[in-house]
Amino acid sequence: MTYHSDKDTYKDCCQKENYCIENIENDGTPIVGKVTGILLAVTPITPIRLPLTSVLFKTPRIKIPQDGGITVQEDGEYLISFDGAFTPDTIPPPANPFYIFSVFTPNFSGTALVGAGTATLAELVCLRAGDTIYVTVTSNAPIPTVTGILVVAKVED
Repeated sequence: MTYHSDKDTYKDCCQKENYCIENIENDGTPIVGKVTGILLAVTPITPIRLPLTSVLFKTPRIKIPQDGGITVQEDGEYLISFDGAFTPDTIPPPANPFYIFSVFTPNFSGTALVGAGTATLAELVCLRAGDTIYVTVTSNAPIPTVTGILVVAKVED
């Protein structure tokens, strides 16, 4: 008899180890997703979602939505890391240019630290199965090119 890897079910149905076999499809496999993408133009003042759809690394229980980001398939605490690079337009920016890179989940939003054409953010966030992590960029000056890497990794209990 084979049972799902739900530990409570396993404890309930498998009082003695030799009476059932546990079928753990992904046991011991970390839940990690790493995607990258490039945006060729950012219009001033309009928040735009980065198309982080090119998969660099993905384990089971991670999905990549068509509009960019990472969707987790299991509840838990996750490390979210974003690194971005951008080239400001050659047109002189406004006197006080701003570049805002925001990372969103259903229960969290954070702003990446920006400086000298880079943006970075790292946070521990509690996520639920089905939550999608994505990144937007907003600026008051045109940006011709933005690239980014988003990493999401489950932190084990």
